[in-house]
Amino acid sequence: KQWYQRRVRGRKKKRKISTSDKEPKEALKGKALKKARQALDNQDYELTVKVKKLWEKGREKGLPVDKKQEIISEIKRLIGGKVSSLIFKHDLARVFQLILREGKSEQNTFIIEELKPHVIELSKSKYGKFTVKCMLKHCSVAQRNIIFKSLTGHVKQLTLHAHAITVIDTFYNEYAKSSQRTEMVTEFYGKEFYIFRSSLSEHLSVVLQQYPEKRGALLAELLSLTQIFIEKGLTGYIIVQHLMLQCFLHCSPENIQELISEKLLDQIPNFVHTKEGSKIAQRCLWYGKVKQRKLIMRTFKGHVKDMACDPNGYLVLCALFDCIDDTVQVRKTVLSEIQTCLDRIVMSISGRKLLRYLIAGRESSQTHCQVIESLKVGEDNSVSKKDPETRRREILNAISPPVLSYCTENLESLLLDNSTGSLIPTVVEHASGDMTPLLKALIAHLTTETMESYPVHWALKKILNTEANLLRDLILDTVGPETISSWVNSNRGAWTVLRVLERGEVGASAKDALKLAGVASFTESKGRDALFEFLNR
Repeated sequence: KQWYQRRVRGRKKKRKISTSDKEPKEALKGKALKKARQALDNQDYELTVKVKKLWEKGREKGLPVDKKQEIISEIKRLIGGKVSSLIFKHDLARVFQLILREGKSEQNTFIIEELKPHVIELSKSKYGKFTVKCMLKHCSVAQRNIIFKSLTGHVKQLTLHAHAITVIDTFYNEYAKSSQRTEMVTEFYGKEFYIFRSSLSEHLSVVLQQYPEKRGALLAELLSLTQIFIEKGLTGYIIVQHLMLQCFLHCSPENIQELISEKLLDQIPNFVHTKEGSKIAQRCLWYGKVKQRKLIMRTFKGHVKDMACDPNGYLVLCALFDCIDDTVQVRKTVLSEIQTCLDRIVMSISGRKLLRYLIAGRESSQTHCQVIESLKVGEDNSVSKKDPETRRREILNAISPPVLSYCTENLESLLLDNSTGSLIPTVVEHASGDMTPLLKALIAHLTTETMESYPVHWALKKILNTEANLLRDLILDTVGPETISSWVNSNRGAWTVLRVLERGEVGASAKDALKLAGVASFTESKGRDALFEFLNR
Protein backbone atom coordinates (compact mmCIF):
# COMPACT_ATOMS: atom_id res chain seq x y z
CA LYS A 1 0.00 0.00 0.00
CA GLN A 2 2.83 2.41 0.87
CA TRP A 3 4.61 1.51 -2.38
CA TYR A 4 1.44 2.30 -4.37
CA GLN A 5 0.96 5.65 -2.61
CA ARG A 6 4.58 6.69 -3.32
CA ARG A 7 4.11 5.75 -7.00
CA VAL A 8 0.91 7.82 -7.28
CA ARG A 9 2.51 10.84 -5.62
CA GLY A 10 5.51 10.57 -7.97
CA ARG A 11 3.45 10.91 -11.13
CA LYS A 12 3.59 14.23 -12.95
CA LYS A 13 0.31 15.98 -13.51
CA LYS A 14 -0.48 17.00 -17.08
CA ARG A 15 -0.54 20.74 -17.71
CA LYS A 16 -3.93 21.99 -18.67
CA ILE A 17 -3.91 24.17 -21.77
CA SER A 18 -6.23 27.13 -21.49
CA THR A 19 -8.28 28.31 -24.40
CA SER A 20 -6.27 31.53 -24.44
CA ASP A 21 -3.08 29.55 -25.42
CA LYS A 22 -4.62 28.22 -28.59
CA GLU A 23 -4.06 30.22 -31.77
CA PRO A 24 -6.75 30.35 -34.44
CA LYS A 25 -4.72 28.80 -37.26
CA GLU A 26 -5.69 26.37 -40.00
CA ALA A 27 -4.16 22.87 -39.55
CA LEU A 28 -2.10 21.34 -42.43
CA LYS A 29 -2.66 17.70 -43.20
CA GLY A 30 -1.46 15.05 -45.66
CA LYS A 31 0.40 16.19 -48.79
CA ALA A 32 0.10 19.89 -47.89
CA LEU A 33 1.93 19.28 -44.61
CA LYS A 34 4.62 17.23 -46.40
CA LYS A 35 5.19 19.99 -48.99
CA ALA A 36 5.41 22.63 -46.26
CA ARG A 37 8.08 20.63 -44.43
CA GLN A 38 10.08 20.01 -47.64
CA ALA A 39 9.93 23.72 -48.51
CA LEU A 40 11.36 24.61 -45.08
CA ASP A 41 14.21 22.07 -45.39
CA ASN A 42 15.06 22.75 -49.04
CA GLN A 43 15.71 26.24 -50.36
CA ASP A 44 15.45 25.02 -53.97
CA TYR A 45 12.21 23.14 -53.43
CA GLU A 46 10.20 24.99 -56.11
CA LEU A 47 13.01 24.58 -58.64
CA THR A 48 13.30 20.89 -57.80
CA VAL A 49 9.58 20.35 -58.40
CA LYS A 50 9.72 22.08 -61.81
CA VAL A 51 12.79 20.13 -62.94
CA LYS A 52 11.31 16.78 -61.85
CA LYS A 53 8.09 17.47 -63.78
CA LEU A 54 10.13 18.19 -66.91
CA TRP A 55 12.14 15.03 -66.33
CA GLU A 56 8.93 12.99 -66.13
CA LYS A 57 7.96 14.28 -69.57
CA GLY A 58 11.45 13.90 -71.05
CA ARG A 59 11.86 10.24 -70.12
CA GLU A 60 8.65 9.10 -71.82
CA LYS A 61 9.14 6.43 -74.48
CA GLY A 62 8.20 7.40 -78.01
CA LEU A 63 8.68 11.12 -77.37
CA PRO A 64 9.89 12.93 -80.54
CA VAL A 65 13.57 13.88 -80.53
CA ASP A 66 12.97 17.59 -81.06
CA LYS A 67 10.48 17.70 -78.17
CA LYS A 68 12.95 15.85 -75.94
CA GLN A 69 15.69 18.33 -76.81
CA GLU A 70 13.39 21.22 -75.92
CA ILE A 71 12.76 19.70 -72.50
CA ILE A 72 16.49 19.12 -71.90
CA SER A 73 17.26 22.70 -72.93
CA GLU A 74 14.64 24.00 -70.51
CA ILE A 75 16.10 21.86 -67.68
CA LYS A 76 19.55 23.21 -68.49
CA ARG A 77 18.24 26.78 -68.33
CA LEU A 78 16.61 26.20 -64.93
CA ILE A 79 19.63 24.50 -63.29
CA GLY A 80 22.24 26.83 -64.79
CA GLY A 81 24.68 27.94 -62.08
CA LYS A 82 23.15 25.62 -59.46
CA VAL A 83 24.40 22.24 -60.67
CA SER A 84 26.89 21.79 -57.84
CA SER A 85 24.19 22.35 -55.19
CA LEU A 86 21.51 20.23 -56.87
CA ILE A 87 23.57 17.20 -57.89
CA PHE A 88 23.79 15.81 -54.35
CA LYS A 89 20.00 15.62 -53.99
CA HIS A 90 18.99 12.00 -54.49
CA ASP A 91 15.77 12.85 -56.37
CA LEU A 92 17.66 14.87 -59.01
CA ALA A 93 20.38 12.32 -59.83
CA ARG A 94 18.32 10.84 -62.67
CA VAL A 95 17.64 14.29 -64.12
CA PHE A 96 21.36 14.77 -64.74
CA GLN A 97 21.60 11.23 -66.12
CA LEU A 98 18.85 12.09 -68.63
CA ILE A 99 20.82 15.10 -69.87
CA LEU A 100 24.01 13.03 -70.19
CA ARG A 101 22.21 10.16 -71.93
CA GLU A 102 19.93 12.08 -74.32
CA GLY A 103 21.53 15.53 -74.54
CA LYS A 104 23.76 16.91 -77.28
CA SER A 105 27.52 17.20 -76.90
CA GLU A 106 27.43 20.83 -75.74
CA GLN A 107 24.85 19.96 -73.09
CA ASN A 108 27.01 17.06 -71.88
CA THR A 109 30.04 19.35 -71.78
CA PHE A 110 28.08 21.85 -69.68
CA ILE A 111 27.22 19.18 -67.08
CA ILE A 112 30.71 17.64 -67.02
CA GLU A 113 32.43 21.01 -66.61
CA GLU A 114 30.09 21.87 -63.72
CA LEU A 115 30.62 18.51 -62.00
CA LYS A 116 34.37 18.13 -62.61
CA PRO A 117 35.38 19.54 -59.18
CA HIS A 118 32.89 17.25 -57.41
CA VAL A 119 33.76 13.84 -58.95
CA ILE A 120 35.30 12.50 -55.72
CA GLU A 121 32.31 13.50 -53.55
CA LEU A 122 29.84 12.21 -56.14
CA SER A 123 31.64 8.85 -56.34
CA LYS A 124 31.19 8.41 -52.59
CA SER A 125 27.49 9.30 -52.76
CA LYS A 126 24.85 6.57 -52.76
CA TYR A 127 23.07 8.11 -55.75
CA GLY A 128 25.81 10.34 -57.16
CA LYS A 129 27.93 7.34 -58.18
CA PHE A 130 25.37 6.54 -60.89
CA THR A 131 25.80 10.04 -62.33
CA VAL A 132 29.60 9.58 -62.51
CA LYS A 133 29.18 6.21 -64.25
CA CYS A 134 26.76 7.84 -66.70
CA MET A 135 29.34 10.57 -67.35
CA LEU A 136 31.96 7.93 -68.16
CA LYS A 137 29.62 6.14 -70.54
CA HIS A 138 28.36 9.12 -72.55
CA CYS A 139 31.30 11.53 -72.56
CA SER A 140 34.08 11.85 -75.13
CA VAL A 141 37.59 10.42 -74.70
CA ALA A 142 38.98 13.87 -73.85
CA GLN A 143 36.31 14.40 -71.19
CA ARG A 144 36.96 10.93 -69.82
CA ASN A 145 40.64 11.83 -69.43
CA ILE A 146 39.59 14.90 -67.43
CA ILE A 147 37.53 12.71 -65.11
CA PHE A 148 40.52 10.36 -64.74
CA LYS A 149 42.72 13.27 -63.67
CA SER A 150 40.17 14.07 -60.97
CA LEU A 151 40.37 10.49 -59.71
CA THR A 152 44.18 10.26 -59.87
CA GLY A 153 45.71 10.13 -56.40
CA HIS A 154 42.44 9.00 -54.81
CA VAL A 155 42.10 5.53 -56.38
CA LYS A 156 43.22 3.61 -53.28
CA GLN A 157 40.96 5.65 -50.99
CA LEU A 158 37.94 5.29 -53.31
CA THR A 159 38.51 1.55 -53.82
CA LEU A 160 38.06 1.00 -50.09
CA HIS A 161 34.79 2.96 -50.10
CA ALA A 162 31.53 0.98 -50.36
CA HIS A 163 29.97 3.20 -53.06
CA ALA A 164 33.00 4.68 -54.83
CA ILE A 165 34.52 1.30 -55.70
CA THR A 166 31.81 0.76 -58.35
CA VAL A 167 33.04 3.90 -60.17
CA ILE A 168 36.71 2.87 -59.94
CA ASP A 169 36.00 -0.68 -61.11
CA THR A 170 33.82 0.50 -64.02
CA PHE A 171 36.52 2.87 -65.24
CA TYR A 172 39.30 0.28 -64.81
CA ASN A 173 37.39 -2.53 -66.50
CA GLU A 174 35.58 -0.74 -69.33
CA TYR A 175 37.20 2.58 -70.21
CA ALA A 176 40.80 2.83 -68.95
CA LYS A 177 43.73 2.60 -71.36
CA SER A 178 46.71 0.41 -70.55
CA SER A 179 48.71 3.36 -69.18
CA GLN A 180 45.76 4.48 -67.06
CA ARG A 181 45.31 0.98 -65.64
CA THR A 182 48.97 0.91 -64.70
CA GLU A 183 48.70 4.29 -62.99
CA MET A 184 45.63 3.13 -61.03
CA VAL A 185 47.24 -0.11 -59.89
CA THR A 186 50.55 1.46 -58.85
CA GLU A 187 48.73 3.60 -56.28
CA PHE A 188 48.38 0.41 -54.24
CA TYR A 189 52.14 -0.27 -54.25
CA GLY A 190 52.78 2.45 -51.65
CA LYS A 191 53.70 6.14 -51.63
CA GLU A 192 57.32 5.47 -52.56
CA PHE A 193 56.37 3.70 -55.81
CA TYR A 194 53.60 6.17 -56.66
CA ILE A 195 56.16 8.89 -57.35
CA PHE A 196 57.69 6.73 -60.13
CA ARG A 197 54.34 5.35 -61.40
CA SER A 198 54.95 6.41 -65.03
CA SER A 199 57.91 3.98 -65.31
CA LEU A 200 56.20 1.04 -63.55
CA SER A 201 54.05 -1.84 -64.82
CA GLU A 202 50.66 -3.02 -63.58
CA HIS A 203 52.17 -6.52 -63.31
CA LEU A 204 53.96 -6.95 -60.02
CA SER A 205 56.54 -9.39 -61.43
CA VAL A 206 58.01 -6.61 -63.60
CA VAL A 207 58.12 -4.17 -60.68
CA LEU A 208 59.89 -6.74 -58.47
CA GLN A 209 62.51 -7.27 -61.17
CA GLN A 210 63.12 -3.52 -61.33
CA TYR A 211 63.28 -3.05 -57.53
CA PRO A 212 64.24 -6.41 -55.92
CA GLU A 213 65.34 -4.67 -52.71
CA LYS A 214 61.76 -3.40 -52.15
CA ARG A 215 60.16 -6.84 -52.42
CA GLY A 216 59.45 -7.28 -48.71
CA ALA A 217 57.82 -3.88 -48.18
CA LEU A 218 55.77 -4.09 -51.36
CA LEU A 219 54.41 -7.57 -50.66
CA ALA A 220 53.61 -6.60 -47.06
CA GLU A 221 51.60 -3.63 -48.37
CA LEU A 222 49.69 -5.84 -50.82
CA LEU A 223 49.12 -8.51 -48.17
CA SER A 224 47.52 -6.04 -45.75
CA LEU A 225 45.40 -4.59 -48.56
CA THR A 226 44.21 -8.04 -49.60
CA GLN A 227 43.12 -8.77 -46.04
CA ILE A 228 41.13 -5.51 -46.03
CA PHE A 229 39.49 -6.42 -49.36
CA ILE A 230 38.45 -9.80 -47.96
CA GLU A 231 37.10 -8.32 -44.71
CA LYS A 232 35.09 -5.68 -46.59
CA GLY A 233 33.75 -8.24 -49.10
CA LEU A 234 35.14 -6.40 -52.16
CA THR A 235 36.42 -9.50 -53.97
CA GLY A 236 33.79 -9.29 -56.72
CA TYR A 237 35.47 -6.29 -58.39
CA ILE A 238 38.00 -6.71 -61.23
CA ILE A 239 40.61 -4.24 -59.95
CA VAL A 240 40.52 -5.92 -56.52
CA GLN A 241 40.89 -9.37 -58.11
CA HIS A 242 43.91 -8.14 -60.10
CA LEU A 243 45.64 -6.95 -56.92
CA MET A 244 44.72 -10.09 -55.00
CA LEU A 245 46.09 -12.29 -57.78
CA GLN A 246 49.43 -10.45 -57.69
CA CYS A 247 49.53 -11.19 -53.97
CA PHE A 248 48.70 -14.90 -54.49
CA LEU A 249 51.32 -15.21 -57.26
CA HIS A 250 54.26 -13.68 -55.38
CA CYS A 251 53.68 -14.19 -51.65
CA SER A 252 55.02 -17.24 -49.82
CA PRO A 253 52.76 -20.31 -49.28
CA GLU A 254 52.60 -19.47 -45.55
CA ASN A 255 51.24 -15.97 -46.27
CA ILE A 256 48.77 -17.36 -48.79
CA GLN A 257 47.44 -19.84 -46.22
CA GLU A 258 46.89 -16.92 -43.83
CA LEU A 259 44.70 -15.26 -46.49
CA ILE A 260 42.57 -18.37 -47.05
CA SER A 261 40.07 -17.62 -44.31
CA GLU A 262 36.47 -18.76 -44.01
CA LYS A 263 35.33 -15.29 -45.09
CA LEU A 264 37.30 -15.57 -48.35
CA LEU A 265 36.03 -19.09 -49.02
CA ASP A 266 32.43 -17.90 -48.73
CA GLN A 267 33.12 -15.26 -51.42
CA ILE A 268 34.70 -17.61 -53.99
CA PRO A 269 31.45 -18.17 -55.99
CA ASN A 270 31.34 -14.38 -56.55
CA PHE A 271 34.56 -14.25 -58.60
CA VAL A 272 35.12 -17.67 -60.23
CA HIS A 273 33.61 -16.35 -63.50
CA THR A 274 36.46 -13.89 -64.19
CA LYS A 275 39.96 -14.63 -65.47
CA GLU A 276 41.78 -13.34 -62.37
CA GLY A 277 39.11 -14.68 -60.02
CA SER A 278 39.36 -18.23 -61.35
CA LYS A 279 43.14 -18.20 -60.80
CA ILE A 280 42.63 -17.03 -57.22
CA ALA A 281 40.07 -19.80 -56.63
CA GLN A 282 42.48 -22.40 -58.05
CA ARG A 283 45.20 -21.26 -55.65
CA CYS A 284 42.77 -21.41 -52.73
CA LEU A 285 42.23 -25.07 -53.63
CA TRP A 286 45.94 -25.81 -54.10
CA TYR A 287 47.17 -24.07 -50.92
CA GLY A 288 44.13 -24.72 -48.72
CA LYS A 289 44.11 -27.44 -46.10
CA VAL A 290 41.80 -30.48 -46.21
CA LYS A 291 39.03 -28.83 -44.17
CA GLN A 292 39.26 -25.64 -46.23
CA ARG A 293 38.96 -27.63 -49.45
CA LYS A 294 35.79 -29.25 -48.15
CA LEU A 295 34.41 -25.81 -47.29
CA ILE A 296 35.13 -24.65 -50.84
CA MET A 297 33.22 -27.63 -52.23
CA ARG A 298 30.26 -26.75 -50.04
CA THR A 299 30.25 -23.17 -51.29
CA PHE A 300 30.06 -24.53 -54.84
CA LYS A 301 26.79 -26.30 -54.05
CA GLY A 302 24.13 -24.92 -56.38
CA HIS A 303 26.75 -23.14 -58.55
CA VAL A 304 28.37 -26.15 -60.27
CA LYS A 305 26.08 -25.95 -63.30
CA ASP A 306 26.92 -22.28 -63.95
CA MET A 307 30.63 -22.84 -63.29
CA ALA A 308 30.77 -25.79 -65.70
CA CYS A 309 29.32 -23.64 -68.51
CA ASP A 310 31.59 -20.66 -67.82
CA PRO A 311 34.92 -20.28 -69.73
CA ASN A 312 36.75 -19.43 -66.49
CA GLY A 313 34.64 -21.30 -63.96
CA TYR A 314 35.21 -24.74 -65.50
CA LEU A 315 38.97 -24.35 -64.90
CA VAL A 316 38.31 -24.11 -61.15
CA LEU A 317 36.40 -27.40 -61.31
CA CYS A 318 39.31 -28.99 -63.22
CA ALA A 319 41.69 -27.86 -60.45
CA LEU A 320 39.28 -29.28 -57.86
CA PHE A 321 39.25 -32.71 -59.56
CA ASP A 322 43.07 -32.65 -59.69
CA CYS A 323 43.82 -31.94 -56.02
CA ILE A 324 41.08 -33.22 -53.68
CA ASP A 325 41.83 -36.73 -52.43
CA ASP A 326 38.36 -37.43 -51.03
CA THR A 327 36.80 -38.54 -54.31
CA VAL A 328 33.70 -39.86 -52.52
CA GLN A 329 32.93 -36.35 -51.30
CA VAL A 330 33.68 -34.96 -54.77
CA ARG A 331 31.21 -37.43 -56.27
CA LYS A 332 28.48 -36.55 -53.76
CA THR A 333 28.96 -32.77 -53.90
CA VAL A 334 30.14 -31.88 -57.42
CA LEU A 335 29.70 -34.83 -59.80
CA SER A 336 26.13 -35.45 -58.63
CA GLU A 337 25.20 -31.90 -59.67
CA ILE A 338 26.94 -32.34 -63.03
CA GLN A 339 24.92 -35.51 -63.68
CA THR A 340 21.61 -33.71 -63.14
CA CYS A 341 22.34 -31.05 -65.79
CA LEU A 342 24.29 -32.97 -68.45
CA ASP A 343 21.98 -31.65 -71.16
CA ARG A 344 22.97 -28.03 -70.53
CA ILE A 345 26.65 -28.86 -70.01
CA VAL A 346 26.91 -30.83 -73.28
CA MET A 347 25.36 -27.93 -75.19
CA SER A 348 27.92 -25.50 -73.74
CA ILE A 349 31.43 -25.07 -75.18
CA SER A 350 33.02 -24.85 -71.72
CA GLY A 351 30.85 -27.72 -70.47
CA ARG A 352 32.16 -30.02 -73.21
CA LYS A 353 35.72 -29.01 -72.32
CA LEU A 354 35.05 -30.00 -68.72
CA LEU A 355 33.59 -33.38 -69.75
CA ARG A 356 36.58 -34.07 -72.00
CA TYR A 357 38.92 -33.28 -69.10
CA LEU A 358 36.97 -35.56 -66.77
CA ILE A 359 36.92 -38.43 -69.29
CA ALA A 360 40.24 -38.09 -71.15
CA GLY A 361 42.37 -36.31 -68.54
CA ARG A 362 45.30 -34.29 -69.86
CA GLU A 363 45.32 -35.78 -73.34
CA SER A 364 46.72 -33.09 -75.64
CA SER A 365 44.16 -34.02 -78.31
CA GLN A 366 41.30 -33.26 -75.90
CA THR A 367 42.54 -30.38 -73.71
CA HIS A 368 44.42 -27.27 -74.84
CA CYS A 369 48.12 -27.19 -73.96
CA GLN A 370 47.76 -23.80 -72.19
CA VAL A 371 45.08 -25.21 -69.89
CA ILE A 372 47.28 -28.22 -69.11
CA GLU A 373 50.25 -25.97 -68.29
CA SER A 374 48.15 -23.74 -66.02
CA LEU A 375 46.85 -26.78 -64.09
CA LYS A 376 50.35 -28.25 -63.69
CA VAL A 377 51.14 -25.35 -61.31
CA GLY A 378 49.11 -27.07 -58.58
CA GLU A 379 50.83 -30.45 -58.86
CA ASP A 380 53.45 -29.63 -56.23
CA ASN A 381 51.01 -28.70 -53.45
CA SER A 382 51.87 -30.25 -50.09
CA VAL A 383 48.30 -31.16 -49.08
CA SER A 384 47.36 -33.74 -51.75
CA LYS A 385 48.70 -37.20 -50.89
CA LYS A 386 46.86 -39.60 -53.22
CA ASP A 387 48.45 -40.81 -56.45
CA PRO A 388 47.15 -38.56 -59.31
CA GLU A 389 46.41 -41.50 -61.59
CA THR A 390 44.42 -43.28 -58.86
CA ARG A 391 42.44 -40.12 -58.17
CA ARG A 392 41.69 -39.64 -61.88
CA ARG A 393 40.61 -43.27 -62.29
CA GLU A 394 38.18 -43.00 -59.36
CA ILE A 395 36.60 -39.84 -60.78
CA LEU A 396 36.43 -41.42 -64.24
CA ASN A 397 34.62 -44.48 -62.85
CA ALA A 398 32.12 -42.18 -61.14
CA ILE A 399 31.31 -39.97 -64.16
CA SER A 400 31.44 -42.58 -66.96
CA PRO A 401 28.08 -44.40 -66.35
CA PRO A 402 25.86 -41.28 -66.47
CA VAL A 403 27.73 -39.87 -69.49
CA LEU A 404 27.46 -43.18 -71.38
CA SER A 405 23.76 -43.39 -70.56
CA TYR A 406 23.19 -39.80 -71.70
CA CYS A 407 25.06 -40.29 -74.98
CA THR A 408 23.14 -43.51 -75.74
CA GLU A 409 19.75 -41.92 -75.09
CA ASN A 410 20.49 -38.66 -76.94
CA LEU A 411 22.73 -39.98 -79.72
CA GLU A 412 20.53 -38.74 -82.57
CA SER A 413 20.43 -35.13 -81.32
CA LEU A 414 24.16 -35.13 -80.51
CA LEU A 415 25.07 -36.21 -84.06
CA LEU A 416 23.14 -33.31 -85.58
CA ASP A 417 25.99 -30.91 -84.77
CA ASN A 418 29.76 -31.12 -85.27
CA SER A 419 30.61 -29.77 -81.79
CA THR A 420 28.39 -32.16 -79.81
CA GLY A 421 29.03 -35.08 -82.17
CA SER A 422 32.77 -34.87 -81.48
CA LEU A 423 32.07 -35.90 -77.88
CA ILE A 424 31.01 -39.43 -78.95
CA PRO A 425 34.49 -40.67 -80.05
CA THR A 426 36.01 -39.20 -76.86
CA VAL A 427 33.54 -41.13 -74.70
CA VAL A 428 34.08 -44.36 -76.65
CA GLU A 429 37.88 -44.11 -76.46
CA HIS A 430 38.42 -42.98 -72.86
CA ALA A 431 35.33 -43.67 -70.72
CA SER A 432 35.20 -46.76 -68.53
CA GLY A 433 32.35 -49.25 -68.83
CA ASP A 434 30.55 -51.28 -71.49
CA MET A 435 30.50 -49.47 -74.86
CA THR A 436 28.23 -52.00 -76.57
CA PRO A 437 24.88 -50.16 -75.98
CA LEU A 438 26.32 -46.88 -77.28
CA LEU A 439 27.88 -48.47 -80.39
CA LYS A 440 24.69 -50.44 -81.12
CA ALA A 441 22.70 -47.19 -80.94
CA LEU A 442 25.23 -45.64 -83.34
CA ILE A 443 24.90 -48.53 -85.81
CA ALA A 444 21.10 -48.36 -85.63
CA HIS A 445 21.34 -44.69 -86.56
CA LEU A 446 23.32 -45.43 -89.76
CA THR A 447 21.51 -45.08 -93.09
CA THR A 448 22.59 -43.97 -96.54
CA GLU A 449 21.46 -40.41 -95.70
CA THR A 450 22.93 -40.16 -92.21
CA MET A 451 26.31 -41.51 -93.33
CA GLU A 452 26.66 -38.48 -95.61
CA SER A 453 26.39 -36.27 -92.51
CA TYR A 454 29.81 -34.97 -91.48
CA PRO A 455 29.34 -35.47 -87.67
CA VAL A 456 28.37 -39.13 -88.21
CA HIS A 457 31.21 -39.74 -90.69
CA TRP A 458 33.77 -38.06 -88.42
CA ALA A 459 32.57 -40.02 -85.35
CA LEU A 460 32.79 -43.34 -87.24
CA LYS A 461 36.24 -42.49 -88.55
CA LYS A 462 37.58 -41.69 -85.06
CA ILE A 463 36.00 -44.74 -83.45
CA LEU A 464 37.34 -47.06 -86.15
CA ASN A 465 40.81 -45.72 -85.45
CA THR A 466 40.53 -46.55 -81.71
CA GLU A 467 37.87 -49.20 -81.09
CA ALA A 468 38.01 -50.79 -84.54
CA ASN A 469 37.58 -54.42 -83.42
CA LEU A 470 34.48 -53.83 -81.29
CA LEU A 471 32.69 -51.61 -83.81
CA ARG A 472 33.64 -53.84 -86.78
CA ASP A 473 32.39 -56.96 -85.05
CA LEU A 474 29.12 -55.29 -84.11
CA ILE A 475 28.57 -54.04 -87.67
CA LEU A 476 29.26 -57.48 -89.20
CA ASP A 477 27.14 -59.26 -86.57
CA THR A 478 24.12 -56.94 -86.55
CA VAL A 479 24.04 -55.46 -90.07
CA GLY A 480 23.20 -57.60 -93.06
CA PRO A 481 25.27 -57.65 -96.28
CA GLU A 482 22.48 -55.90 -98.20
CA THR A 483 22.48 -52.96 -95.78
CA ILE A 484 26.26 -52.70 -95.98
CA SER A 485 25.98 -52.70 -99.77
CA SER A 486 23.45 -49.84 -99.63
CA TRP A 487 25.92 -47.70 -97.66
CA VAL A 488 28.32 -47.79 -100.60
CA ASN A 489 25.87 -45.65 -102.61
CA SER A 490 27.20 -42.62 -100.69
CA ASN A 491 30.80 -41.41 -100.84
CA ARG A 492 31.30 -41.25 -97.07
CA GLY A 493 29.45 -44.51 -96.59
CA ALA A 494 31.84 -46.21 -99.01
CA TRP A 495 34.84 -44.89 -97.07
CA THR A 496 33.33 -46.21 -93.81
CA VAL A 497 32.77 -49.68 -95.32
CA LEU A 498 36.34 -49.65 -96.61
CA ARG A 499 37.69 -48.87 -93.11
CA VAL A 500 35.60 -51.71 -91.65
CA LEU A 501 36.98 -54.18 -94.21
CA GLU A 502 40.58 -52.98 -93.76
CA ARG A 503 40.58 -53.45 -89.95
CA GLY A 504 41.52 -57.10 -89.47
CA GLU A 505 40.08 -60.30 -90.88
CA VAL A 506 36.60 -59.98 -92.37
CA GLY A 507 34.39 -62.89 -93.40
CA ALA A 508 34.22 -63.78 -97.10
CA SER A 509 30.43 -63.34 -97.04
CA ALA A 510 30.71 -59.57 -96.68
CA LYS A 511 33.22 -59.25 -99.50
CA ASP A 512 31.25 -61.60 -101.74
CA ALA A 513 28.03 -59.66 -101.07
CA LEU A 514 29.71 -56.44 -102.12
CA LYS A 515 31.16 -58.05 -105.26
CA LEU A 516 27.78 -59.51 -106.20
CA ALA A 517 26.11 -56.15 -105.60
CA GLY A 518 28.35 -54.71 -108.27
CA VAL A 519 30.26 -51.92 -106.55
CA ALA A 520 31.31 -50.50 -109.92
CA SER A 521 27.65 -49.82 -110.76
CA PHE A 522 27.08 -47.64 -107.67
CA THR A 523 27.12 -43.83 -107.69
CA GLU A 524 30.54 -42.62 -108.82
CA SER A 525 32.69 -41.30 -105.98
CA LYS A 526 36.24 -41.53 -104.66
CA GLY A 527 35.09 -43.76 -101.81
CA ARG A 528 33.47 -46.21 -104.26
CA ASP A 529 36.64 -46.36 -106.39
CA ALA A 530 38.84 -47.01 -103.34
CA LEU A 531 36.51 -49.79 -102.15
CA PHE A 532 36.36 -51.34 -105.64
CA GLU A 533 40.17 -51.40 -105.78
CA PHE A 534 40.35 -53.06 -102.32
CA LEU A 535 37.87 -55.80 -103.27
CA ASN A 536 39.77 -56.69 -106.46
CA ARG A 537 43.15 -57.17 -104.86
